Amino acid sequence: MQYMKESPTLAGDKVTLRKIDPEKDKRDFYKMFKEADMHLWTGNKIFKNEEEAHNELKKYRDLEGLIAWALIKNETNQFIGTYWIAPAIIDGKKIISAEAQRIDKTYWRKGYTKEARKLVYDYAFHVLEVDEIYAQAWENNRNSCLSMEKAGFVLTDSVEREFSKYGERYIENHYVLKKRLWLKMKESLQG
Repeated sequence: MQYMKESPTLAGDKVTLRKIDPEKDKRDFYKMFKEADMHLWTGNKIFKNEEEAHNELKKYRDLEGLIAWALIKNETNQFIGTYWIAPAIIDGKKIISAEAQRIDKTYWRKGYTKEARKLVYDYAFHVLEVDEIYAQAWENNRNSCLSMEKAGFVLTDSVEREFSKYGERYIENHYVLKKRLWLKMKESLQG
């Protein structure tokens, strides 16, 4: 069974998630990725130019096995980030094997990621009918770990492995969010 590749539009009060448009989004994506803090705990790097940003957006949009969105601030219709999920079927179970979001630092801790996450998880659990969503974060990336835990993710494993970006070994936390727990936690994300 294959999941549809098309990225449906998901609309909330603060943000809308729409299909990535590399030509339209590259300038804002490039500007957003200049922020060094965004890359401390990711495999991403700062782009050299808009063409690199354009190519990365095309990769997100076209990569088999990903459903990717541009995050748009409703108030201004401005591109403020990206979000992607990797649906899969493993041993007959529908899951999201990984998910990631990158949002302009200007919008950190202001509810934009929280709302985008709610929209994506509702889509994953109700439309794609997945049973579980998996995510990983480096233990030292406390903000990501706390954000996932607040959304209802449960720590399932911590593994020491090399973070190739730094050439050092770090602890990577592995999390899972189960559908039944998400339904209970959803109310706290609406506040």
